[in-house]
Amino acid sequence: MRPQRQLAAPRRCARSAPRISAQASKTPEPVAPPSLMRPKPASAAKQAQAQPAATLVTESYKKAADAIASGETVEVKVVGQNTKGLMVQFGAVRGFMPFTAVDAARLRQCQGGDMSPLMETVLRVRIMSADPARKELVCSERQALASEALAQMETGGVVTGVVTAVEDYGAFVQVAGMPDVSCMVHKSEVSWDRILTVDQVLQPGQEIRAKVISVDPVNVRVGLSVKQLSTDPLRASLDSLAWEPSAVSPEPQVEALIEQLRSSPGVDGVEVKQSAQDPHHVAQDLEVYLVRTDSEGVYTCIARLGVVATQLSLTAKELSREQVKLMLQRVAQKL
Repeated sequence: MRPQRQLAAPRRCARSAPRISAQASKTPEPVAPPSLMRPKPASAAKQAQAQPAATLVTESYKKAADAIASGETVEVKVVGQNTKGLMVQFGAVRGFMPFTAVDAARLRQCQGGDMSPLMETVLRVRIMSADPARKELVCSERQALASEALAQMETGGVVTGVVTAVEDYGAFVQVAGMPDVSCMVHKSEVSWDRILTVDQVLQPGQEIRAKVISVDPVNVRVGLSVKQLSTDPLRASLDSLAWEPSAVSPEPQVEALIEQLRSSPGVDGVEVKQSAQDPHHVAQDLEVYLVRTDSEGVYTCIARLGVVATQLSLTAKELSREQVKLMLQRVAQKL
């Protein structure tokens, strides 16, 4: 028998230990974190340039606010346009003027919406709003033209116009040649007769003549009166009476009216001037009328009871004519 052959045990390859270089064996030195870099402060020259710019903007908005309060017109320069209007420069502030606020004659000169002929043009406008927080400034050339036109208008003149709207408190009128002026006939100035509603006398589209009784160039408003173009029938009847100095005390109701008026706020004094007999007008109840304004704060009133008309002089320096009229109505109703 052949001897069995013994298998040699497998050799294990001994792994050699990794060689560590002298450089790798050294411990890496900690790296310092980068230091925070603060921005360098602006130079004195740059700060000097920025400060006047901010100051100019503030001053421009202040001038705009003053112009709004006083209603004065200012000058702006057209510097650009967009789809809705013109960009203008007012001092250090960029402003905006809608096409609807540009003078219609100026718009007709620009063909096809091309506003380039207006660039660098200086316009006189009114500042309508100025908001520094939102960086907004809106102006209007049409309002400036309307305000300048009103400066030439005087109270007492007569104008023609068309009624555009009727409200409970009055009627709005479009006066010829003044498309941007708000003109109104107050209900108390529509008729000498007592009316319940304005549309009893005035209708939209109706052409009227009216007297100018107030002009407000700041707010571009005009107060008109239709009834003052005709004679007050009450005053006409009163002027025909034979007035005499009042020698006797007024009727008790008239005396109570005088005492109530004297104690009313804002009234400085009430005096009985004269009286007259009017057999053609018999007042069943006490009637009180504000007839005229003699001077600033001095008014002539008439109290009627039966056939007797008593003329009173009422002094109220702090009250307007309308306030005096309402006070007379209120006191008469209490009696």
